[in-house]
Amino acid sequence: MFIVYVSIAIFLAAICYLGFSAFKTLKASKPAINQLNETIARIQRKVDTIKVETTYLTESQQEIKEDIDYKKEAIQFTTEAGKRTLNTFKKLVKIKPLSKASQKKKSRGPAY
Repeated sequence: MFIVYVSIAIFLAAICYLGFSAFKTLKASKPAINQLNETIARIQRKVDTIKVETTYLTESQQEIKEDIDYKKEAIQFTTEAGKRTLNTFKKLVKIKPLSKASQKKKSRGPAY
């Protein structure tokens, strides 16, 4: 029976020592846990900042792309207008002068 009491006492002492060790470990690790929480908060703020900057960069990139497309279309329009002007000029050069055209009409008779 004596062994049973000793076993119970050792078990209770072990439980008390376990509680004391757990409390001591928790108390010792609390600054490290707080430091980790602060580090996580700093990293989260940086990630949020990066997300905002990424969004801003994406918007800027889209605006630049739209501006480039607009300018590209303007240049293409100007180029096409230049080509049309050149073709129109070529057609004007091929047209006979007005005086020659009026002489032919006179020879045909009155136009009604």
